[in-house]
Amino acid sequence: MTVSVEKVERELKIPREDLLREGIRRFLEFELRRLSAEKAAICVRHGVACFDELWRKLEKGDVEEGACWEDLVRLEFLELRSDKVVSLLKEHTEA
Repeated sequence: MTVSVEKVERELKIPREDLLREGIRRFLEFELRRLSAEKAAICVRHGVACFDELWRKLEKGDVEEGACWEDLVRLEFLELRSDKVVSLLKEHTEA
């Protein structure tokens, strides 16, 4: 069962705007932690700190393309999404 914003607002007497603002902030913080954990797992698996390092290892031949291609693509996606979340979080806290 889902609890509506209206019910929380009414039962706890918390303004809707405050609920939404806090909910958005918490969601963005959670999403950033989730993305960071997934990025860290990929980086640890390949002994790198970021997408660029993994790409350099691939270019130098330190790792085979088949062994890291999916992780490389996923890591790029995670880094781009993290940048978006950080930007949204910054914008949200400045508002």
